[in-house]
Amino acid sequence: MRSLIYFLLFSTVAFSQNYQYSLDVAAGKPSGAKIAAGGVNNQLEEIEYFKAYLLPIAQKATIQAAINKYGSVRLEKGDYTGVDIVMKSNQRLYGYPSLTKVSNITIAAGSSGVVLENLLPQDKTITLQAGGVISNCTIKSIKWATLMATNATFENNTFINYGGRIIIDCSKSGYFRNNKFIKHQSGGVTTVLTMKGNSTTPSYGNVHLHTNFLTPHGDTSDLNNLASVNFVGIDAEGWNLKGTGTKAMFKTTNMGNIKITDFGGGNSYSAVKTGAYDIDAANVSILNKKLYTGSDVIATRTNVIMVAALGGYKRTSGTVTGFDLWGNLDKTNSVKYNSAEQSAAMSSTTTASKLSSAILGTKYKPWSRPSWETLPDPMGANWKTDRVGKPDSTTYIQNLINKSGIAELPEGIFYINSTLKIPLDSKHGIVGKGTGKTVIVGLKDNFPLITLTGGQDANFVLAHLTLQGGSKGIYSSQNFGTQHMAYVWLKYVVFRDQSNGIHLDKMKGFDNNFLDNISFVNCSKGFFQEPLVGGVSDNSSFVDKTMFYRSQFINCNTGVSMLATRPDNLDAWVDCKFSGGQTALHLAENNYPIAANCDFTGFTGKHIIISGDISLYSSNLYNNSVTVSTIKATKSYIEGSTFSDASSLFSSVKYNTVNAYILNSTVTGNMTTLKTDIDYNSKYSGVFMNNTFKANSSLSKQLVNIKEGTATVIINTDSNPYPQLLVTQ
Repeated sequence: MRSLIYFLLFSTVAFSQNYQYSLDVAAGKPSGAKIAAGGVNNQLEEIEYFKAYLLPIAQKATIQAAINKYGSVRLEKGDYTGVDIVMKSNQRLYGYPSLTKVSNITIAAGSSGVVLENLLPQDKTITLQAGGVISNCTIKSIKWATLMATNATFENNTFINYGGRIIIDCSKSGYFRNNKFIKHQSGGVTTVLTMKGNSTTPSYGNVHLHTNFLTPHGDTSDLNNLASVNFVGIDAEGWNLKGTGTKAMFKTTNMGNIKITDFGGGNSYSAVKTGAYDIDAANVSILNKKLYTGSDVIATRTNVIMVAALGGYKRTSGTVTGFDLWGNLDKTNSVKYNSAEQSAAMSSTTTASKLSSAILGTKYKPWSRPSWETLPDPMGANWKTDRVGKPDSTTYIQNLINKSGIAELPEGIFYINSTLKIPLDSKHGIVGKGTGKTVIVGLKDNFPLITLTGGQDANFVLAHLTLQGGSKGIYSSQNFGTQHMAYVWLKYVVFRDQSNGIHLDKMKGFDNNFLDNISFVNCSKGFFQEPLVGGVSDNSSFVDKTMFYRSQFINCNTGVSMLATRPDNLDAWVDCKFSGGQTALHLAENNYPIAANCDFTGFTGKHIIISGDISLYSSNLYNNSVTVSTIKATKSYIEGSTFSDASSLFSSVKYNTVNAYILNSTVTGNMTTLKTDIDYNSKYSGVFMNNTFKANSSLSKQLVNIKEGTATVIINTDSNPYPQLLVTQ
């Protein structure tokens, strides 16, 4: 019996070893590669993705049957068109990381929990069917499809990284409420955003975070009869490009409440130029607007609160019944009510009460705080020791890239001794089996793990793996080609233990990208834009309209370094975690950089954020120990945020005035003066609306103007701050 037991034990071990070797050989994996550490899981969304039934492209005609049978289906790369798709409650359809082409998709009335991701229904439609309420669905990373809803009823859905027209017409019946549109980009056609409601079943609470209208050929938007809508970050470029439209770019009629922030762009080359906005609403609030034309119009009935804006507006014809409340319009450093400057507390209690009510608004539910997973660490703490003497898999992976376009790596640890080259042609890349399961490790730290080559208006694919060691994770430089990238949609990659996780070195540009759960751990700089100094603007390594979504920057000396020479435009960090290090964001020459619903904690440098401009919305900063101030910036736009540390909020900026616009926020540290940095004292101006300043309670009022260091309380009513932008009703 003892001999039999020994035999069985030995046979089991031998079988296990031979079985694993067979898996490696079957996968084409070099014999030196090893399986990642046992017990290390992928991130939760990755687990759901790989758990889904894989439908081979050869069986694409059965796509609907597969969805109905398995509930959750993932597709290979390629073209699955030919069968229109209907999605029902809790069904999921995942495309390949490079996007999978599919036909029209309908989300059935009454459905909830539907997931659509990484799909290319090019020139097709995604239709929300009229009938029962469609709720709690996630539509993510969709390209060149029209989102259609006619008299449908839908609420509490999330549309993330949606590329295409959105046409919602509930003017006769139905409604749409409390939906999130996070990164919407569309253009090249006419009327890329239509949203119409009705008075019987009103639509409200929809929030658009990061909107890019790129060269619409005619009219751009048509919003009508909505009870409320918020837009956080709008960049409009070249609207009415071919001159077929007649309306202003942002056109609204018969609206209730509108809030807009970070309103920018330009229209120098369109065939027929129209106004930037034509707004008819009960109330409109605008924060940080630099886009203006001579044809911008607001209705006579509209109450206007405009803070930190360039360019005024005209009223439509008729008797003006709405009020105008301006805070530092056209750099005047003044507060004006109906064109009259307010240099002391308002004496009219009726006027003060009316404005106080408008500033306070209605208290709604703020967006949920994100919860972040602990990032997988498949190599463990001894990774440097473990890599010594391991065989080199560079040739194996490079051959896969050269032969297949996208190298599909199995689970395992792959050690490389020289850089992997990925062409920028939208056809090449690397896809693994998850951040906890597939790892590429540099055998040394003196070369980039991945170098990008070629590239003009193209991209590459990278998903579901960890990149560890080497000097850089990804390296882009004009030494290897034009290097202008657009629509780079990376997902689930962890960069560990590098000088720079992603390094854009004097390349041309990085435009309209979506970095989904791309994280950086123990890097000197996580994301590093190194611009061309003194070069022409088209070769300046600009970064435009790029969003980091649910990214984590953990124990990096500098999380993000983007010191631009040609200004970067409307880059955003949404639901991101910045934890540990010296500086979270080090920016320069950035227009409308937005950190929304982010956390900043554990920083010990001079400042957490250094920038020219910075916009912070519904963000929390806590447990930091900075030595000078939380923020060093020339212009700060803050709403719905909480600063829990005792450090001074702002410091001086050499040769610059410091301007701060703070709304509906709570600040623990000192607000009345700037912390002197490098022995330079800046002039300090700003507008404060409805904040609690724990160290400066005399400024915890409804409206305060700061003019070159002198504070004037304009509305002497106690504050009651709560977020008003990223909220649901």
